[in-house]
Amino acid sequence: MRSTMTLKKNRHSLSRPRSWRVAVLLAGVLLVAGNAAIPASAAGTAATDCKNVTVPVTAAGQAATIAGTLCTPPGATTVQILIHGWSYSRYYWDIPYQPDTYSYVRAANKRGYATLDIDRLGDGQSTHPLSAFDNFYADVSTVHQVITALRDGRLGTGFGKVIEVGHSLGGIVTMTEAGLYKDVDAIMPTAIAHSLNYTNVVTKIIADDYPSVLDPKFTAAGLDPAYLTSYPGTRGGFYLDGPSATDPGVVAKDEQLKETGNLVELATLAAYNVLNVDRTLNIPVLTVVGQHDPFICGLLGPSCSDSQALAAFERPFYGPNATVVGDVVPNTAHDLQLEKSAPESNATMLDFADKYVGAGNAVRNTAPGAAAPVPAPPNPAPSLAAKLVNAVVAQAVVPAITLLQQASNVVPGLGDNQDPIPGMSAALSTIGNLTDSLVGTFPEGVIAGS
Repeated sequence: MRSTMTLKKNRHSLSRPRSWRVAVLLAGVLLVAGNAAIPASAAGTAATDCKNVTVPVTAAGQAATIAGTLCTPPGATTVQILIHGWSYSRYYWDIPYQPDTYSYVRAANKRGYATLDIDRLGDGQSTHPLSAFDNFYADVSTVHQVITALRDGRLGTGFGKVIEVGHSLGGIVTMTEAGLYKDVDAIMPTAIAHSLNYTNVVTKIIADDYPSVLDPKFTAAGLDPAYLTSYPGTRGGFYLDGPSATDPGVVAKDEQLKETGNLVELATLAAYNVLNVDRTLNIPVLTVVGQHDPFICGLLGPSCSDSQALAAFERPFYGPNATVVGDVVPNTAHDLQLEKSAPESNATMLDFADKYVGAGNAVRNTAPGAAAPVPAPPNPAPSLAAKLVNAVVAQAVVPAITLLQQASNVVPGLGDNQDPIPGMSAALSTIGNLTDSLVGTFPEGVIAGS
């Protein structure tokens, strides 16, 4: 009897640890399952990884480098490539001033999108070629080469989906690049349309620029005379004047960080809508414009009275299966991401991205990432032939722009946000679509030289 009872006790004592181990195992399984069920938005301790990258490219037959900052939330499979406008660099999308309000990069990363914020050819830390080789189609071609690198994993991650986002001149690059190469899943051109208020562009942008070699910031940069920058104190022309719309601190930071623009690029993009390469582009498109943008709205441009009117203006320039959406931002002028309405603009853009492309299973609401500053890569030494070509271009272009500035300085800006000439969209799209169908990609293949 005693031995039987002892055996039972021993069996009970042996079985208790085994059942305890089973219970612990089950608890662990439940804990893992519970964590897997937590939505990515609750993972607030994760951080976005940011690093500076460079992409070797060919620009109009010349070796060059495009520099940028790649920020990737954990698990991100969709990347937005961000392309700045005239006299800016990548700081437009990530200005170091109240970033929770003004940084589109930070807003996109929190939504789970990776961002590649680049300096366009001729700006920031990217190569500044001789002006003759910094034409518009070379700019477009270099962006295409960067997108190819994003997709094939040369920057560390191969992204399955790419959204192209551009501001102003960068928006023209965005539309043209997507139309030529069909290599992105959606585009979001901002502060741009398929026609402009050309009078105001000339009188309010070009007339406020001068050769960058005359500006204290760029005197030692070694840029040729076709590189321009804005006169000191004129950056306010990109903003809607008034404390309800614009923070003076942003304008001051913009003045401090300003970059250059190139006359050759400007001259070669002038007819971007006459050769409309977007006519066969059948992807989601969101065009965002400030209600009081003097360079886009009004005479010869779209009427910026409401979002539907903007979408209707843009619709005929795209392919028959494109989804074309417009958004007019109230109390805002040209620099959408740098005005007080930036959080609303950013949210609209990211809602569009979520609806038509998606961020996949990336972690959301990550802590912001920061990349260490790096020195600008050295410009490759141009050949003697390149110098001779550039000298001829500079002799032709610089005097012409001087005459243009002298004439335009006495011409006031024209129009409000309504176009007084009806039917412009239909007329321009008909001309542009027909021309492109006849000419094809001739300018890109010949002018870009890549």
